[in-house]
Amino acid sequence: MKRKVKLRRSDIVLMSLFGVLLIINLASWLSTGFSDFYVGKIYPIYSALPIFLAGLAPFSVGEIMIIIFALGAIIGIPTVIIFAIKNRRNTEKSVRALTAAIRVLLWILLYIFTAETLGCFVMYHCTKFSDRYFEPVEHNEELLLDTLSAFSDRIAELSGKFERDRDGYIILDEDPADDCRAAMSALSGDYSQLSGRYPRPKKIMNSFFMSQEGIIGLYIPFAFEATYNKDIQPIAAPATICHELAHLKGIIQEDEASFVAIVACLKYGSDELKYSACIDAFYYLYKNASELIGTDYEQQLYDAVAVVPDEVWDKDLGSFTEDYWEKNSHKEIIPTETVAAISEALTDANLTLNGVSDGINAYNRVVELLMDYYGNGGVV
Repeated sequence: MKRKVKLRRSDIVLMSLFGVLLIINLASWLSTGFSDFYVGKIYPIYSALPIFLAGLAPFSVGEIMIIIFALGAIIGIPTVIIFAIKNRRNTEKSVRALTAAIRVLLWILLYIFTAETLGCFVMYHCTKFSDRYFEPVEHNEELLLDTLSAFSDRIAELSGKFERDRDGYIILDEDPADDCRAAMSALSGDYSQLSGRYPRPKKIMNSFFMSQEGIIGLYIPFAFEATYNKDIQPIAAPATICHELAHLKGIIQEDEASFVAIVACLKYGSDELKYSACIDAFYYLYKNASELIGTDYEQQLYDAVAVVPDEVWDKDLGSFTEDYWEKNSHKEIIPTETVAAISEALTDANLTLNGVSDGINAYNRVVELLMDYYGNGGVV
């Protein structure tokens, strides 16, 4: 007679919690008001203690968790399979082992699904940042070029203020993390959602795989951490750090997090933060203008960026130094092109599944927010 697997009380709790999370996700899809209420009233309370506790560790808890998950999959799956084969004649023992393994896996998945739902998924369905804080402006070629020109002028003003190494890359005098936290806190006076404590952002120690994926910063919702790639060139760090800190405050859309980071650095940061923000904004604005501006505006586009020094084009606009890939080529297990393509496809799929219709292209929507900001009198 075959042994039936009995449901435990914990199994019922497990299924109930999955059900609750599915209801929360459905509610966020159906009601913007529900998402706004959650982010404004519930998330700040829910997230405060975990963010504080994660911030106590000097290393990235999320990075350790990812390593443990990966090792668990690599070791655990073959172990269960081997155990089942060895005990294939003892059906009851095999079933018990398999059932236990499935239960452990489901509890792990529940934890991840909870963290992703409450710290990520719901936020995708909030009222757009521009609808909350800006009067509508017409997004046209003239405003795009004016915004680009304003950032070009600021770059020209700031670029000569920094010491550079012999290869031409900017050297920062100190770690910008504390300045970034202060700038984000100061910006909460303009945007109340950003209020509250900011933990110290953490460097990912095993950053090369992030680099292969084209990732320079990473918000880890199941660890409540803002992390960044330790291998990026220093001047790219401030805007990246502020972007990831914005995610901790429920600003989950990539374009909105980039915008918040740029404005925080511009309004309340040191020269290093201001310049990092200008470089980030310029990258998106120039890319967008180059793709959209017709032949009637070619001269205006040239004029808008003519003041930008050569060293900015050659050195500062890249996230990594030119010799980074050559120096780290020995670390490649999987070709970088393959890793980058898979990462882009997964990111695009994740955003699309969360209701971001333009997928990975959503990163470029920061241009519209920058135009809204500048068109509403924002100072660069």
